Amino acid sequence: MTEQIAEYSEARREDYRGFVQRYPIYDFADEDTQLGRVPFGARSPEEFATGLVKYQIRRDETRQNNIETVIKLLEDGQSVSATFAETVIKAAQEVQNSERLALAQHVVRRKLVLELLERLIRRIRDRGEKEEDFHLESTLHSLIVPMRLNGSDPSKAEASGHDLWIVDERLAFTRSFSSDQRLAETLKSGGTDVRPDLLVWNLAHGLGVVEPSDNGTEFDASEPLRKAMIVEFKRPGRTQYKKAEDLVELQITKYLRQLKNGEIEAFNRQSVRVAPDCIFYCYVVADIRGDLKEQLAGWSTTANGEGRIRALDNEFKGSTIEVIQWQDLVNDAWARNVATLHAAGLSRSPKPKS
Repeated sequence: MTEQIAEYSEARREDYRGFVQRYPIYDFADEDTQLGRVPFGARSPEEFATGLVKYQIRRDETRQNNIETVIKLLEDGQSVSATFAETVIKAAQEVQNSERLALAQHVVRRKLVLELLERLIRRIRDRGEKEEDFHLESTLHSLIVPMRLNGSDPSKAEASGHDLWIVDERLAFTRSFSSDQRLAETLKSGGTDVRPDLLVWNLAHGLGVVEPSDNGTEFDASEPLRKAMIVEFKRPGRTQYKKAEDLVELQITKYLRQLKNGEIEAFNRQSVRVAPDCIFYCYVVADIRGDLKEQLAGWSTTANGEGRIRALDNEFKGSTIEVIQWQDLVNDAWARNVATLHAAGLSRSPKPKS
């Protein structure tokens, strides 16, 4: 019986280690302490979390109260004891530990998303031009951002969660976007049935005029939008671009003509005016091969020599179209997260073969 209990305890310990690896936010005390806090029969992630969550709340409340006490002492000008420095240091350490756990949880999720993205791209490439698994293309788009919605629509708040940080870190929390939505729906008037894969009119409050308040429902639309982003996702591995509508520049400029001088319907049905001189940063994510490689032969290469870029002129002067390789998009997302991965004790899994 003793041997069986020992074997069970070791198996339970391994289950717990797997649990905190996936949910590091619960790794706020040593292994033995945490295992002693949950029922002996706990083995599943839900059972571990149920047993530990009350201790997590108590820990957070204690930390919050300690910090508020320190702040009040400083604000009130009260005399402080000789151990005050120790109290401040302890409070700071508690905040750091909490941040470390939250960061680890955040990074674990991002790592999983990027690994899923890489494997999905590889699966679509392997399919080639076959019709099977055709739905995987929309799955790829939806992994990055849900399709056919406007992120500023309050009725779609739950559905509009996204991973646009893959495209640009500044987009991590933006709601000012439309995804695979007809311009007839995005614009107050004048739009047609064409659907940009992604239109962003505010890069984390830094690219446009939108300045959401704390509740994200109000913004300043007194100034017209002078910068915006458009992203098109082309199927990984695609080689055929023979139709007229497959010409990248033609496709993008068709969007721009409708957007210029238009009004985007945003938060609470208010309108964001698009300035006539609005600068559009346009990106096409694709594998540059086959017909597309020939189509882009006259374009300039990007800094890494892998992508292509073209500056637009005349009515679109100042705007650009950049074609980015799928692998470069993924590599850049990994590179932006490498420091946090390292801080969390994680690393990128071996790259899947192209």
